Amino acid sequence: MTLRTRILTLILIVQLGLIALLALGSLDRLRRDIATETRMGAETARNLVLATIGTMQGAVPPDRIMARLPERLTEPRHARIGTLNALDGTLRQPAGPPDPALRAPGWFAALVAPDPQETRLPVVIDGRPRGYVLITGDPAEEIARAWRDIRDLMALAAAAAVLQAALIAGALAQGLRPVATIAARLSDMTRGDLDSRIGPLPHPDLAALATHADRLAQALEQARTDRTRLQHQVIARADAERKAIARDLHDEMGPCLFGLRVEADALREAAPDPATAASADQIAAIAEQIARVNRTLLDDLRPMAVGQLPLATVLADYVADLNRRFPGTRFALDMAAGLPEPDEATALTLFRILQEGTTNALRHARADRVDIRLWTDPAHWRMVLADDGVGMAPDRREGTGLTGMRERITLLGGTLRLEAGSPGTRLIADLPRQAGQP
Repeated sequence: MTLRTRILTLILIVQLGLIALLALGSLDRLRRDIATETRMGAETARNLVLATIGTMQGAVPPDRIMARLPERLTEPRHARIGTLNALDGTLRQPAGPPDPALRAPGWFAALVAPDPQETRLPVVIDGRPRGYVLITGDPAEEIARAWRDIRDLMALAAAAAVLQAALIAGALAQGLRPVATIAARLSDMTRGDLDSRIGPLPHPDLAALATHADRLAQALEQARTDRTRLQHQVIARADAERKAIARDLHDEMGPCLFGLRVEADALREAAPDPATAASADQIAAIAEQIARVNRTLLDDLRPMAVGQLPLATVLADYVADLNRRFPGTRFALDMAAGLPEPDEATALTLFRILQEGTTNALRHARADRVDIRLWTDPAHWRMVLADDGVGMAPDRREGTGLTGMRERITLLGGTLRLEAGSPGTRLIADLPRQAGQP
């Protein structure tokens, strides 16, 4: 349960307990009051019967007193009177008060009704028993009145409880509103939005929590900034090492291979016999093979054109070379006009994305067409490669090249996704634009 539900449930339990205690106390008091009123009514009825019999003596023949007594009697409140004539054995009862308009439920009457009491008065006139007068308590009217009173009291208590619960619910909603603000802010932090702050709150109980949440967001933002800086340093250091290795291979290996080919040509020209000439040709072939491997290594380590020419030119030349080398597949490059020049790490990554995507399309997709789009928005570089090939099998695992590319893009703070096309496959890459880029 939520905190609000728990508080309201606890308040409801307390209120129900108080109402129950109030009801129990009221029932006990009502039971005593009804018993007292019933006893007093029976006592009043007894006095009334005695007085009536006294007035009838001498005015009514003795043998007619029991017959006319019910006509002379008027039942008081909370009592019933009956006469039993000894001559004929008939039981007669005077007209009592009308039934109360409101009757109490049976269960309530059983709770508050007093123990039944009956008083039997013998009527003896001139020394002869003439019959009996039966007096019993009648708490029906008092019970009905008690039911009306306790019903009104419980209704008032319930209304007060509902009003109190509504006021408390409103106060809780007002008091917990900053909690929703803090929760929303923490959700934004979970999604990576670390810029906005909660700010000071007027609630002293939650102000400290909001302050700590803002400090956490500031610390996370600083950590993200530091991580991004370190990631770019890692990539820049790795690119610098690759650049140094490529430079060494180009500057050291190239002249050595050139000299080796020159010496092989000289040896072939001066060969005294065919076997020596054949050996010279073999040396030249090996030197050529080493040169091809060296060029491949140089291209893998660092394309020489990246960083030397504008990125748009490098990408256009690469796509033109693909169309020339693979005439069976059409490569179409669509670059937004006026593209800014990215930093060297981003430019190299975009080139590697193009290189890896087109290589996979040629090797695995058997595509007839590959469309490449490159554009920017205020915060990202975006590249999409879409082919019309056979697509990727659901259980196919990513290759080493794609995994390495994903790791590099992640280090730069970007994302790489593979989606099923119609037909073929779509490779979607997003790279953040660095602060200060145009």
